[in-house]
Amino acid sequence: MLKTTIEGTQTENKKTMNLIDCDVHCFLPSLDELIPYSDEWLHKMMSFGKFNNDFLKNQTAGAFDFPKARYHNPNHVLRLDATTPTGGVPGSDPYFVTTDLFDRFNTTYGILNAGHGTMSSYHNVDVTIAYSSAFNDYLYDKWISVDDRFKMDMVVPTIDAQETVKEIERIGKKPGVVGINLQNINNPLGKRHFWPIYEIAEQYGLPIVLHPDSEASGEYAPSQFIGPASTYMEWHTSLSLVAIRQVNSLICEGVFERFPKLKVVFVEYGFSWMPHLMWRLDKDWKSLRDEIPWLKMLPSEYIRRNIRLATQPFEESFHPKDILTLIEMIRAEDMLMFSSDYPHWDGEYSTKIFAHFPDDLKKKIFYENALKTYRF
Repeated sequence: MLKTTIEGTQTENKKTMNLIDCDVHCFLPSLDELIPYSDEWLHKMMSFGKFNNDFLKNQTAGAFDFPKARYHNPNHVLRLDATTPTGGVPGSDPYFVTTDLFDRFNTTYGILNAGHGTMSSYHNVDVTIAYSSAFNDYLYDKWISVDDRFKMDMVVPTIDAQETVKEIERIGKKPGVVGINLQNINNPLGKRHFWPIYEIAEQYGLPIVLHPDSEASGEYAPSQFIGPASTYMEWHTSLSLVAIRQVNSLICEGVFERFPKLKVVFVEYGFSWMPHLMWRLDKDWKSLRDEIPWLKMLPSEYIRRNIRLATQPFEESFHPKDILTLIEMIRAEDMLMFSSDYPHWDGEYSTKIFAHFPDDLKKKIFYENALKTYRF
């Protein structure tokens, strides 16, 4: 059934318009892939290469374990029909991704986001710094060079702003690097810790990309707002709370007044929560503007100018046209960008969900908005 849907998308899309996919996940098949891009200190610290001692992982402090999320999907988080021809993890073979996704969708560009996780909130910051650089070099060498349609969001050691700036300076101008995957830590995005990162991102024309990953998967990860979820479903459907908190911080701390050209992209948080946030921010600002005098216009105006939202997971309203009405209510036509979330279980593998959208809006969502947001 899924294959039929994707093949239908190919025919449909070839007849219509270009497509930029803002969320294609690539998976590291093994830490050993990082050997050519890192030194022996990292190999030893992360227990790979000649220092592999996986047989001790079940022993207390026996071996390094990659930080993992606390919640797992009992039906698998990845599409099993996207397993590579050699039996590898879905999303771990760039050649297979080009045929299994790009050729079916007639994709113009697909932006890679690390699918196996990052280490932005890991307790050993030196390991995080070394790992981030090694992974960026691996991704550039093994994926970007394979097909011109591949672009990448670089990963950075978010917990260390100075080292993040250095990593952006190191590879931020390379062709194919189109965004900065900043990741969540337990410090809201509006705080001054991030301002040096925003300064160079604005200078380089690279958007900041936030994607669910490090929530609760490291010592510096943000906790959920009321308390920990019990199940994957509870955690997954609460992710929009993270996005709401981060947008609120960016607006109220005056980030977009200080960095007016900066774009911040929220990927895989959905978007139907945005009307509530816009309306409430505007209402409170009218009464509390003395508290944040650096804001020169309505919060909703900053949001429309500086915030971008990937469409997946596409909320399914009671009536199909309700989503279109929602977009019109908050004038979000320039904010939305298509994402498939390949090869995740809840990804969007058909553009037919946009059937009720007018053609000019589909062109913006499928191509034009991303083209203006990322640095192609």
